[in-house]
Amino acid sequence: MAMEAEILAGSRLNSRQSLGYQRDEPIFCKESEGRGMSGKETASGGTSVSSGWDRPLRLYVGAVILASVGILCASFPSLHEFRRADLWIWLIICIGAEFLWLETISGEGSDSMASTVNFAAIYLLDLPTVLFVVPVSVFIATRFVQKRNFIKSLFGFSQMIVTIIAAGSVFRWTGGLFTELEVLRHPMSLLPCLAAGTVYTVVNSGLVACAVSLENKSPLFKTWRVNFGYRNYIFSSVALFILSPLLVIAYLAVGYWGVLLFFLPMFIIKNQNREYIELQRTTHALISSERMAARGEMAAEISHELGNYLAILSGRAQLLSGRAMRAGDAAMAKDAQTIKDQVANMTVLTKGLLDHSHRDVKPQDTDLNELTSRTVEFLKPQNRFDKIELRVELGEGIGDWFVDAGQIQQVLINLIKNSADAILGEGRAEGVIHIYSEVDANGGAHLIVEDDGPGIPENKRDAVFEPGVTTKPDGHGFGLYTCLRILENHGGKIWVDASPLGGAQFHLSLPGSRKAA
Repeated sequence: MAMEAEILAGSRLNSRQSLGYQRDEPIFCKESEGRGMSGKETASGGTSVSSGWDRPLRLYVGAVILASVGILCASFPSLHEFRRADLWIWLIICIGAEFLWLETISGEGSDSMASTVNFAAIYLLDLPTVLFVVPVSVFIATRFVQKRNFIKSLFGFSQMIVTIIAAGSVFRWTGGLFTELEVLRHPMSLLPCLAAGTVYTVVNSGLVACAVSLENKSPLFKTWRVNFGYRNYIFSSVALFILSPLLVIAYLAVGYWGVLLFFLPMFIIKNQNREYIELQRTTHALISSERMAARGEMAAEISHELGNYLAILSGRAQLLSGRAMRAGDAAMAKDAQTIKDQVANMTVLTKGLLDHSHRDVKPQDTDLNELTSRTVEFLKPQNRFDKIELRVELGEGIGDWFVDAGQIQQVLINLIKNSADAILGEGRAEGVIHIYSEVDANGGAHLIVEDDGPGIPENKRDAVFEPGVTTKPDGHGFGLYTCLRILENHGGKIWVDASPLGGAQFHLSLPGSRKAA
C-alpha cells in the first residue's frame, strides 16, 4: 500500500505504508485540526483544501497527481482488458492484503503485508494491469476502509502509480517476468527482483519524505533518514520483499489456491499478534497501577507530615489575626487572614497530593469563577510568575457548580504551573498565560488554560495524559494523568489543542451540574 505520512515536527513519521513499517495515521496533518494539508470536510460531504497549505507543498502534490494522470493515459488497460477475470481477482487480492497488518504494542504503527502482494503483482502481471489493481486497491483502502479524506486518498493513489511504473519498468528492463516455475530455478532471475525492490523502496519512501520535508521545512535526506532509515523499517522491508517470491511460487504452482494457502498463515499470525498485544497491554496497565499505588502510599505519608506543619501555621495566623484586631491594625489583620486562606488552600492540596486514583469525589456548591480567581491569586506571588502575565477572563452565567473544589483547583494549579514551566523552559523571562471560563453549548462549564510557550507536538497530545509520560526534563509524568482522572470522576473531559497564542491550549469540560438540589 502507498505510504501516507502525518507530518509532525520533531517526531518520527506516522505513516501507513506498503513497504515495511507503517502507522495508522493519515497523510500530512490530522483532519480534526484542519491545518496543513489535511483538507476540510464541507457541509456537502466533499473535501476542500485548507488554505494552510504551503505553496511548495501544493505544487509538489499537484505534480505527483499530474504525473500519475500522464502515466495512466499512456499505460492504462484498454476497455476490453476489464473483461478479464484475473484482473478483478487480483484487485480483490490486493484489497484483501490491505487488511493484513500486525499492530505494535504502542498502537502507533503496524507492519503491512500489502507490499508483498504488490511485488508479486509486478512480477506476475503485465504493467498496465498492475497500474490498475494496485493503485485502485490503495485508494479503496484509504478512502473507504481507513476513512481518509479525498485529498489523502488521491495522493496515495497517485503516489502508488508513480512507484509501480518505476519499479515495474526496471523489472522488465532487467529481463524479469515470471510466467513459469522453471524461470525461478536460475539464480540470475533474482536480479530483476532486487532491482525492482530497490526502486520500489526508494521511490515510495522518497515521495513521502519529500512531502514531509516540504511541510516541516527540513532537509530532505534528514527527513528520509529519520522516518525511513531506521532499523525496524529496513528489516521489515527486507522481510516483506523476501516473502514475495514465495507468493509467486505458490501462485505458479497451484494458481489462486496457492495465494489463499499463502495468506492463511498470515491470518493466524495476525490473530496471535492481536492476542499477544492485548496481553502485553494488560501487563503494562497492571504494572502501572501497582506503581501508582506505591506512589499513593508515599504521598499519603508526605501529606500527613505537611498537614502537621500547616496546622501550626494556621494556628499562628489565627493568633496574629487576634493580636492585629486588638491592636486596631486593619492591614495586619488582612494579611493574617490572607495567610489563613492560603494555608487552607494548601491543606486542601496536601490531602490530594499525588493521589492518582481520586476515587473519592466530595462535591459541594462551588463558584467556578471565584475558584479560578482565587487559584490565580494564590499562584501570582510565586517567583516563576514574576514576569509572566496571567490574564483571566471569567464568563457570565457560570455561577455555582457541584464539584470537588479542592480537586478542580488542583487541576487548575497543575495546568497553570505547566504553562509557566513551558515558557521558562524556552529560556524566556516573559510570557502570557490566558485563563478563561464560559458556558458551553450543552450547558456545561468550559475552562481553558492556554499559553504562548512551545506547545505540545500533535503526536504527543493524547499521550501526555498517560501515566509516566512527560514533556519536561524533570517531570514525573503523573500530573496530567491526575488531571484526567479528576475530570473523568467528575463526568467531564480534558484535552489539549494548539493555542492561537502559539503554545498549548488545555480544555476542561464539566457537565451541566449546577448547585445541589
